[in-house]
Amino acid sequence: MNTKKEFLKSLSIFSSLSDAEINRLAEVTEEFTYKNGDYIFYEGDSPNWLCMVKEGNVKAIKQLEDGKEIILHMFTTGDIFGELAVFDRRPYPASAMSMGQASILKLHYSQCIDLFEKMPDVAIKIMKGMGIKQRNFVERLEEALTARVEKRIASTLIKLANIDPAEDMDECRKNIDLPLTRKDIANMVGTTIETAIRVMSKFQKEGIIESAKGSITILKPARLLEKAEENN
Repeated sequence: MNTKKEFLKSLSIFSSLSDAEINRLAEVTEEFTYKNGDYIFYEGDSPNWLCMVKEGNVKAIKQLEDGKEIILHMFTTGDIFGELAVFDRRPYPASAMSMGQASILKLHYSQCIDLFEKMPDVAIKIMKGMGIKQRNFVERLEEALTARVEKRIASTLIKLANIDPAEDMDECRKNIDLPLTRKDIANMVGTTIETAIRVMSKFQKEGIIESAKGSITILKPARLLEKAEENN
């Protein structure tokens, strides 16, 4: 397991910091361990912490009035979350829940402000990351409103596997090392569990994916890309 200093130094947003600055950052950063299903923070909580995934996986979720859950985003090792609320000082817009055991580093709001004032390039990198998340969210919203479920699930798997359409996909296998259930996938694309099961089973029968407990392997990325690009 990496130390806090080693982990922070590995993050691109802190690449410009000196060893002394990294040491100081590690001193004011708190580390917490969460079990599967633990809440890191709840929607509506005061935005006191910028969070970083040191180990494990986290999902950002919205709970609807009927009890259903929508997964807005998935975070894995090296990802930052909660930064939007820290920037605009409004309550967290969604809850964050661990998937499996997770180690989370937290930087208090007051320390964030001090860091941003002294090192504006760090703030700029975080804001760029926020912009990417916003763009991805808009793309997912457009897909949810206009695309068939099969296309939406294909697009979601592509994003989770970090598949680059520009790469040669002929012999390329991609793993999604997240403990995803069919319910998680359904909640990510806005469909029923039954539909998610049907589509994933179809992809598996066609040899596009291979699914086992705790992981999904994309066997034919090129074919999955075709599914994601098919007209409605």
